[in-house]
Amino acid sequence: MKNFIFLFAMFFATLISFTASSEQEEQQFSDAQLAQILAPIALYPDSLLTHILIASTYPLEIVEAHRWLKKNEGKSPKQLANSVQDFDWDASVKALVAFERVLGRLNEDLSWTQQLGDAFLHDEARLLESIQALRSQAKLAGSLASMDNMDVSYEENNIVIEPREKEIVYVPYYDTRRVYGVWHWSAYPPVYWSPHHSIHVSHYSPFYWHSGIHISFNYFFSSFHWHNRHVLVHNPYRSHYRYYHQRPRRSISSGGYAKRWSHQPSHRRGVAYRTKHLSHKYQGKRVKMHDANKKLHFSQKSKAQRSQAQRQLKARLSAQGTPLRNNTLNRGKENKAFSAKKGDSHTAPKQRYASVTSKKVQKNAQVKSVYREGVTNKNFKQAQRASVNKRKQQVNQKSRKLVRNHHSKMTRAHQK
Repeated sequence: MKNFIFLFAMFFATLISFTASSEQEEQQFSDAQLAQILAPIALYPDSLLTHILIASTYPLEIVEAHRWLKKNEGKSPKQLANSVQDFDWDASVKALVAFERVLGRLNEDLSWTQQLGDAFLHDEARLLESIQALRSQAKLAGSLASMDNMDVSYEENNIVIEPREKEIVYVPYYDTRRVYGVWHWSAYPPVYWSPHHSIHVSHYSPFYWHSGIHISFNYFFSSFHWHNRHVLVHNPYRSHYRYYHQRPRRSISSGGYAKRWSHQPSHRRGVAYRTKHLSHKYQGKRVKMHDANKKLHFSQKSKAQRSQAQRQLKARLSAQGTPLRNNTLNRGKENKAFSAKKGDSHTAPKQRYASVTSKKVQKNAQVKSVYREGVTNKNFKQAQRASVNKRKQQVNQKSRKLVRNHHSKMTRAHQK
């Protein structure tokens, strides 16, 4: 029987560990999956890539932005960006409105967009490491040397891609099956976006450049901190900060207002997270904030009710002609005169206690006055000693009298 119980316990523990490990494997993206997802955007300029990563965590807002963009075709990028400034969208989603082709790609393949956002939320540092690995692979294939409109620089073994012309952003198109050379993960081929009819790329010309977007709207507020492997933002949610001009990447990371980007669950609009860990991390925080706001609402409501009750009491007392004492209503106590008129049963014990207390105070005051008079008198100590001696004599006389009576009783009893 004991062996059976032991074997059953071992089987149950093994089953739990296997389930947990399989669930953890399902939750995490492998290196091949990350490379597959990031292949079509890894060679984008850093400023645009940060907006794509942030916006991918809010897929419903991307859909709303693309629908709005379709209804407002014909406007310039500046007019589009200025029109959405007051919308309740994330700042990065607003920044992508000027890039119609990029926003269209994110909207067309929503499953890929949601996978990109989930991978970014699950492990930001690992995703940025995968971007650097793909850029290094493109460098070995000789593709980065053909980036005409981009400035490719190297910083601590990290590859940085930035627009060559100031405040003009070019969006490259490239064939992910060629630009990276030999693909290491045959089971996970790179995501391939079919080009338009007018686009042509080859081995000798791996990039096609769309017309540049002139930046005259709130765009330059995010950057990569490649050394620490996270995204920095420069107060994108403060309306009085507008970043229309391109600044050096180091100024964003070293500025006093720069901070690490944090996900805003309110912009998620109810879209489920991929894992239970992410759901508990972000939705749990939202529930706590909701509970805190609810408690604050009830506290404000109770405060309003108390003030209303005080106003009603004040009106009732003034109507009865009862004089109001200072701070009586603020302390939350009824007026004593009003309670006495009502015949409150609690007032009688309070009055008795007050009378007893006053008598004790008077007695103590008399004792203190007598003591002060005795101290001032020169013969006070002598009179005190005399009174003590007299008291002792009286006690001794009584005790001797009691002893004599006892002896006399005992003698009479013996004689009988």
